[in-house]
Amino acid sequence: MRNLLSSIGLICLLALAGTVQAQRSVVEETHTKATLASEMSIIGADEVVWLALSYEPIAGWHTYWQNPGDSGMQTNISWELPTGFNAGKALYPVPDTLPVGPLTNYGYNGTSTLLVPLYTPENITTKSIKIKASAEWLICEIECVPQFGEFELELPVGKSTPSSENASLFAEARQKMPEPAFWDAEIEIAPEASKLTVFMASEEIETVENAYYFPAYEGVLDYAEAQIVNISDDGLVLNLKRLKGSLAPESAAGILKLNLPNGKVTAVQIDPALKVVDAIRTPMPLPEAASAEEGLPVWQAALFALLGGIILNLMPCVFPVLSLKAFSFLAAGSMTKSERKREGWAYTFGILASFGVIVGILLALRAGGSVVGWGFQLQEPIFVAFMVLLMVLVSLSLAGMFDIQTGLEGAGQSLASQEGSKGAFFTGVLATLVATPCTAPFMAPAIGYALTQPIYVALLVFFMLGFGLALPFLVLSYSDRIAKAMPRPGAWMETFKQGLAFPMLATAAWLLFVFNNEAGSIAMLFLIFAIITVVFAIWLWQQGDGKILRTIAAAFGILAIASVFWNVEPQHETETGETASKINDSKFANAGTFSNAALTDLTNEGTPVFAYFTADWCITCKVNERVALHREETIKLFDDKGITVLKGDYTNRDAEIAGVLSKYQRAGVPLYLYFPKGQKEAIVLPEVLTPGLLKEMVETNRI
Repeated sequence: MRNLLSSIGLICLLALAGTVQAQRSVVEETHTKATLASEMSIIGADEVVWLALSYEPIAGWHTYWQNPGDSGMQTNISWELPTGFNAGKALYPVPDTLPVGPLTNYGYNGTSTLLVPLYTPENITTKSIKIKASAEWLICEIECVPQFGEFELELPVGKSTPSSENASLFAEARQKMPEPAFWDAEIEIAPEASKLTVFMASEEIETVENAYYFPAYEGVLDYAEAQIVNISDDGLVLNLKRLKGSLAPESAAGILKLNLPNGKVTAVQIDPALKVVDAIRTPMPLPEAASAEEGLPVWQAALFALLGGIILNLMPCVFPVLSLKAFSFLAAGSMTKSERKREGWAYTFGILASFGVIVGILLALRAGGSVVGWGFQLQEPIFVAFMVLLMVLVSLSLAGMFDIQTGLEGAGQSLASQEGSKGAFFTGVLATLVATPCTAPFMAPAIGYALTQPIYVALLVFFMLGFGLALPFLVLSYSDRIAKAMPRPGAWMETFKQGLAFPMLATAAWLLFVFNNEAGSIAMLFLIFAIITVVFAIWLWQQGDGKILRTIAAAFGILAIASVFWNVEPQHETETGETASKINDSKFANAGTFSNAALTDLTNEGTPVFAYFTADWCITCKVNERVALHREETIKLFDDKGITVLKGDYTNRDAEIAGVLSKYQRAGVPLYLYFPKGQKEAIVLPEVLTPGLLKEMVETNRI
């Protein structure tokens, strides 16, 4: 009798186990345990039966939301159902943000469950039905692994009966789903920004401490950018940056996550009315609140710009031109105090006027969609050719071949204040033109900040930068003590002035090197011939006052300059992200071409990476390479620590490098990034390097 009861009990347990098994189908993949479950143990006709597809990834791995963000993949499900049965769209729980380097993805750390409605027909003639599903999903930690599972459920047909075994699974899944929103909303989509307005009453807004919007479709916003939350008369407003050139989204539906007092979080499903704004008629500015959240305060950016401008006077690219201004102070003994002040302000206005022109062009180009940064004009071979010619002519003028009104031509005599002011203004212009490729300490964050702000803020920051460049000489022009300490003008000054021609020729040689790298050796040959021809034309002009002679001289000069324009093909940004110059630097034997893909591959492998961004026209970059990077101790240090070097050359425009500079709030080179072993977040180094600083960086950031 006991054996009979045991047998009956065993049969019942097996039957129960079979029922539970029929309500669940489990797949054990390499990195995930996936389960397909039914909320009902017995299903009925003309009903909605909910199914759950649940993922349990191994520790540290994650899966993705229906919109995975910058990278990733949503779950793809294929159903094989009996006739008359239909599966609806999968519902996803509220996602989290998953930052990955410069990207932001949407997904789930840990277990997540999708809910799928199954619609049964009005009549079911069989005693049971089979539900088959094939699912493909992606699971990632650092690397990503595709996963695949085939599931099968067999459910009896009859009076609907909930599954006690699966009740907790569905209850937990529903708690993580967004609730329906009872607010109306609308979103305006412009080329570079979106504005989401959720129409809330003021008392409702008071309960919201922060908000975050997860769009279900691409094209609404730039996932990696901060979302700026403001309050308006209409309700809650989210200002969202958007990738320029993105296609308009097909829908603005998504999830709005709200942070409430006492640490509570709620999420609602919203479907805002979509309004695509005409970019030409009604441009939408970027969020004004972004400066407080993402960048420097305005006062700090202005202060950094002022300090950077002052320090810029010490950078090697400015030395040749500053020698011209320094020379004028040697003549201070023959000037009145008012003349010195007038020259100081003329020099300052020359710098500020030049900065205004350059910044105006820079902002206009960026507003038009061009990827340009600080020193952009030296990425144009035509401009570089003009600078080479100008430096050669200035040097020949200093040497005495002819006169350019620099304020130095009256050295040794009483300087006329009008001519001196003109010369000082010209010197300020020249100082600006050669200073813009350089980046001094404090300058980079200030410029990077300015280029993301409204025009009036950008102009303020660049004004402070130009004023900082002019400030030392402006202060000196007011000093009687310095004027009295200067030696008296005399014939010796003419010899000294001629000596200043050689630093200017050195600057011309550097610019010629830049031009060769940008435009090629053939174009450089034409430029050299053009320089010779222009100098010949000037010499011919000076041989007499005859109209025919001077007409011939002018024709020579015009033809020489035109030949440069005809034979220069600017090599602008590349499409592949590879730089145009020679990457395999013999002094950095392990250097490779920078690309985001190469950087991601190396950091995924756990390799420490030093990425540096340079340009042939960047004097600061070249000094750093000579003083710190290309030294034997640095090369040995990097080799010993297994650090891979990536070099990004910004001599010509490169959209990928411009994106990296923008990410790190830089408008130009140099930029130095160190990614320690096992880390994807960069350590940003100063603009001026030393071997000791590099050694400290490596020794204190090892993992």
